[in-house]
Amino acid sequence: MKSPFTIKLQAGVLIAGELILLVTSALWEDLDSSAQWPIWLYIILFATGGYALAGNRRWLTTYLCASLSALLLASIEGSKICNIISTACFAVAFVLLFQAVIGHCFSKKDVSQADRILGGIAGYLLLGFFWASQSNWAVMLTPDAFLNLRTEQPTSHSEQIYYCYVTLTGLGYGDIVPTTAVARITAVFNCLSGVLYLAVFISALVGRLSKKHRA
Repeated sequence: MKSPFTIKLQAGVLIAGELILLVTSALWEDLDSSAQWPIWLYIILFATGGYALAGNRRWLTTYLCASLSALLLASIEGSKICNIISTACFAVAFVLLFQAVIGHCFSKKDVSQADRILGGIAGYLLLGFFWASQSNWAVMLTPDAFLNLRTEQPTSHSEQIYYCYVTLTGLGYGDIVPTTAVARITAVFNCLSGVLYLAVFISALVGRLSKKHRA
C-alpha cells in the first residue's frame, strides 16, 4: 500500500519533527519532572516522520505499540523493572525509525537524490535522540551518572539531549561529564556511532548516488 503522503521530500517531515524537538527541548528545564507532554511530542512527531518514510500502516502500528508501551511503563513511579522495560521499548521504537530511514534511502526506487540525502541527515539527528533515551540505563543505576560541572547537579532531560549531541559530533565541551562506568560506556558508544555513521552510512549513500549518476 502506498503512503498517503504525496509530498516528494518525505524525509523532510522527520527532519522537521527532530528540529522542533531540539528547539523546544530548551524549554523543558522549567517543567515539572512528572510532565508527560514532551514524551507525547516525541511519539507524535516521530510517528509522523517515520510513517512518511515507511509508508505502511504495519510500521506505524508497531511503532505506536512500542512507544505507547514505553510511555505507559515510564509513568509507573518507583518501579525499576518498569523503567528498564520502558527504556527497552524506546530502543525498539528507535530501531523501527532507523529501519524506516535506511529503507527510504536504499530500498525505494522512486526517491529523489535530495530526499535520500535528507534521509541521511534525519538518521544522523536521530542518533542523538536515541542516545539521550538510552542514557537512562546509567541514570537508573546512579541518578548522578551524568554531572553538570557548572551547576554540580545531575543533568536534566534537556541537558542530556545537549550532551548527547555534543558527544555524537565529537566536540566534547566538558561541561557535562559521565561519572560512572556505565555512563562512560554509553558515551563511548555514542561517539563511535556518530563517527561510524558518517563513515559507513553517508559513504554508502554518496556511492549509490554517484553510481546512479554515472549510469
